[in-house]
Amino acid sequence: MNIRFTDLRSVVLFLAIMLGAPGVQAQVPGGDLPPTDTTILFRPVRPLLEDVTNQAVAYHQAGMSLLLSSSGWAVGGYYGTEIGTGLTLGFDMFISGKRNTDEFDNALYNGLIPVVADKVNRLFVMPLTISLQYRLFRETLQETFRPFLTFGAVAGTILKTPYLRIENIDYYETLRYYEFFESFGHATTYLRPGAMIGLGAVFGPVGKGSQVGVSIRYFTIPFGGKGLESILDKPITDFGGLVIGLAIGTAW
Repeated sequence: MNIRFTDLRSVVLFLAIMLGAPGVQAQVPGGDLPPTDTTILFRPVRPLLEDVTNQAVAYHQAGMSLLLSSSGWAVGGYYGTEIGTGLTLGFDMFISGKRNTDEFDNALYNGLIPVVADKVNRLFVMPLTISLQYRLFRETLQETFRPFLTFGAVAGTILKTPYLRIENIDYYETLRYYEFFESFGHATTYLRPGAMIGLGAVFGPVGKGSQVGVSIRYFTIPFGGKGLESILDKPITDFGGLVIGLAIGTAW
């Protein structure tokens, strides 16, 4: 039997494959790729879309305000909507006590209750403001610092509740003290027009999400006539004044 050289070489190669000769591997369909093969990874596009959404332009804003005036602390809320490039229409309201002198307890009512001896009324002011807010230096300053000028019209609700009153009881004049919540049952409400002008700034990135702002505004709310008294013989004729505010809210 004659075996040709080419047939012998084929047999040897076949035996090497069958016995698992080093360096010779067969790739199984559907199996793992050899280490030398190139692997291509694809990143999902969803995180990229979320990044774009987070940077989307916001046209509305709302939140709460903490304010400080010469009469003390106040709280309120605000809402704004963009009506043009750098121009926002705003609505805000807060409630604050109102006084024009220091009021400290300096006497005892019936020997038990600390009171302010010359105080006749508790006064509160609730200004509802409709304003226009114009962004300053839009083209030159960074987006994370956005100063603005604001001005608007004010509808001021003024609330008067009794504190100490001289009343006739059984033909005798008696000094009566009204407790805080009791006094609201005898309240008188007034509505007065006014105006506001101010400056402020919003901090943080532009787009949807949380925002923080500060402002300083001056309100004028003339009462007219002789005004209202908190302290006897010291009437308040203007229920406005300087107000410093911190606003914390969200934009969408």
